[in-house]
Amino acid sequence: MAAPAPRIVVIGANEGPRIVRANRLAGHYGVPRLPAVDVLITRQPLPAGGFVIDGPPRLLDRIAGPGGPLPALEPADLVVALRGAEWTGAGRACRVLRYYEARGVLIAFPPDVPDGEIIVAVDAAVRGRTTADPAPGDRP
Repeated sequence: MAAPAPRIVVIGANEGPRIVRANRLAGHYGVPRLPAVDVLITRQPLPAGGFVIDGPPRLLDRIAGPGGPLPALEPADLVVALRGAEWTGAGRACRVLRYYEARGVLIAFPPDVPDGEIIVAVDAAVRGRTTADPAPGDRP
């Protein structure tokens, strides 16, 4: 049985490396790359066959608003946080990142890490999930 396509979210403050990384991951897995703005603001439906979403963490927080529900992108298998030199640690950590961390799906990498290291993490996150798992939007 073939492994299901991954559902990945790439978060990073630096747009260039984030988009390039998301494009490479999407190409590697043969799934579409979707900007977070399309998914969260225009409410573009998520493809059932896997995806890579990329966006800045501040956008995800801003969409939720103070005290509002988190735009959790619930079906994500793994959230890849690209922490560059501009990342100041806990002082800039937003509640979306804390949410993903609490769910156990957040993993941080420096922006220049080789693709292979991220792919190993994605494959491990997807291992054990079957194609029968709920599709995006079908979760309670």
